[in-house]
Amino acid sequence: MYWGLIVVFIVLAFWLHNRYSSSSEDYPALETDPNDPLLLQAVADAKASLDEFKSLYRRFPKDAFVKLDFESDCGVSEHLGAHVEGIKGDELSVFLVTPPVTHQGKLAHNYTCHFDDIEDWQITDKDGNIYGGFTQRAMFAIAEREGVELPPELQEMQGKYV
Repeated sequence: MYWGLIVVFIVLAFWLHNRYSSSSEDYPALETDPNDPLLLQAVADAKASLDEFKSLYRRFPKDAFVKLDFESDCGVSEHLGAHVEGIKGDELSVFLVTPPVTHQGKLAHNYTCHFDDIEDWQITDKDGNIYGGFTQRAMFAIAEREGVELPPELQEMQGKYV
């Protein structure tokens, strides 16, 4: 699970970096304990706010991202990033941005999951304000707690969370 969180953070940071910055600077992922109370609370907060996610998705469907708890065919729990392409009832049609590492069978990038699979969510409105992103916010707080200075791109992004 520890490596899964690192992989998710790297992919999410890379995606957000590419989305909000034209710079090509690389920066290392922040290593964290998956049982850090801030991360555990972030997942709980994300799950508790899924109704807000649904409401925001209806308003801003073009930029919705979720982090999924995915069990590979090897029985390993992985944390995958995905763009939301549609919601129908309790199911989400997503495009997997983070492919599973331990899954050995075929798995299309277009994937259907359930709201119960969501560990975190993030939606960006037309003005660039970011809603959700609870685990990303926790990572910012952990970095601050650990005395890690965020790169300017992430500092800028941090100010966009509402």
